[in-house]
Amino acid sequence: MRSTSGGSVLAAATALVLGAGAAAAQPAAMGWQGFANAWIAAHAQRVRGQAPREARKSCEGDINGDGHGDVVVIYTIEAGGSGAWTQYATVLTSTQQGYGATLPKEVGGKGTRIVESCAVAPGKVEISFKTWAAADAACCPSVPGKATLSFANGALAEAPSASSSR
Repeated sequence: MRSTSGGSVLAAATALVLGAGAAAAQPAAMGWQGFANAWIAAHAQRVRGQAPREARKSCEGDINGDGHGDVVVIYTIEAGGSGAWTQYATVLTSTQQGYGATLPKEVGGKGTRIVESCAVAPGKVEISFKTWAAADAACCPSVPGKATLSFANGALAEAPSASSSR
């Protein structure tokens, strides 16, 4: 995981979003996008990168068992001009007051794997990805795989059973 220095930027963005009316109860499918946009923008600014919206993926479900719909957002941050990129996952937990976000968890990146989709189950996120075979071009990984991220104590962690298969 990247350093959490600059957390004040993240806290300020969160406070800004919550102070702007996001504190009202919101259905998961409707209100989380604005919160996610501000949160991801703050993270990208902190690491001096860009986070293109078209590269985002999300999945919804009650990950923490509190009866509220939560959202897992997979997003990409591109490093300024170097061609490097990293994919992160964060859980947006829903409450009657609005949303909160977990610290980002690296889940993919250039040369490692590309996360293509996710699914939420109680206490976990299942991700589908592709990795690079020796003959694959830099643009086009071909080896499919799946991994499970556990969600406990407000944080995501990769379970040791990550696998890949053809």
